[in-house]
Amino acid sequence: MRVLFCGGGTAGHVNPALAIAQTILRNSPSSEIAYVTTKGGIENKLVPFKKYEIVMSGFKRAISLTNIKTIFLTISAIKECKEIIKEFKPDIIVGTGGYACFPVIYAGHSMGIKTVIHESNAIPGMALKMLEKKVDKIFLNFKEAKEHLSCKDKLVYTGNPIREGFGVLSKDESKKRLGIKEQFVLLCYGGSLGAKAINDCALQIIENLIAEDKSIRLIWASGKREYKNMYYEIRDRGYEHLENLDFNEYIYDMADKLASADVVICRAGAMSVAEMAYCQKCAIFIPSPNVANNHQYKNALALSSSSSAILLPESKIFNLIDILKDLLENDEKRAEYSSKISRFCVKDANKIIFNEIKMLIKKKK
Repeated sequence: MRVLFCGGGTAGHVNPALAIAQTILRNSPSSEIAYVTTKGGIENKLVPFKKYEIVMSGFKRAISLTNIKTIFLTISAIKECKEIIKEFKPDIIVGTGGYACFPVIYAGHSMGIKTVIHESNAIPGMALKMLEKKVDKIFLNFKEAKEHLSCKDKLVYTGNPIREGFGVLSKDESKKRLGIKEQFVLLCYGGSLGAKAINDCALQIIENLIAEDKSIRLIWASGKREYKNMYYEIRDRGYEHLENLDFNEYIYDMADKLASADVVICRAGAMSVAEMAYCQKCAIFIPSPNVANNHQYKNALALSSSSSAILLPESKIFNLIDILKDLLENDEKRAEYSSKISRFCVKDANKIIFNEIKMLIKKKK
């Protein structure tokens, strides 16, 4: 099968696509995979497959003159995508959200190509709402998303696909691979672009925990936007050479790093939630307040209300160190969070999605 993927802007849109692509290649090794990327998008770094680049930007939710430019870019991108589709000749187009999806799916539908979108969040994004009547199938991570969509006959509850490598290594095996000796590992990251609140948390952890206690290790990804500022911040505070600090812009070997973690501090995007659940991690979710419909808070609330994770709003991050100290000293509490969060994982998500894609392609024939 020949599959064209689209979706980008953040790793949260790209990683589900990579997970689906890996599943296709594992089950159908002769398949051809390609990906439509946006200029400057994180997908250009993450995607290992054949890439086609288009110029595209998202619409602002507030009235803005930049939306006029976006309209012209979208029209141009649709034309580009039609040429890409003519060249690659996909059997199906798979979108995973973000503004980058729109011109590819729209062009594919207009050319009679089968199309699907995977929606990770409980509140569907703008791209899906605009494309809902054009796609053949819509894969949902949260059952609640169906309440916001009108084409009920197209909906398939699949859960979130997980990339290869996740859940393979035990905590001890991962620590050994990473050369981490008997240390308590904290993993802290705010997504591919980064998040100031998460980075502030990391600085708190350095200052109040790991600078004095070498038995605690911090693995931290600052994100692209704040990497230089955080690097200088670490250097100016005299923490640059701490042996128990692993500082990165982005974590490319997330499966290994996540496996090694005793506690994870991160945003509550759908992919992060799915990976925490799949790998059974004790997680502290700090939802972004700057996302549509406050969906990250709703993701985290669903877990915290069942005592499956800790919800820490940005306004209360000053409580982080006390929370961490409590978790450090309480093995049973960490184990309970790790056990309960696993209930939010659909273990067969990758297989379900692959089978749906295969059936759609067969219908075409």
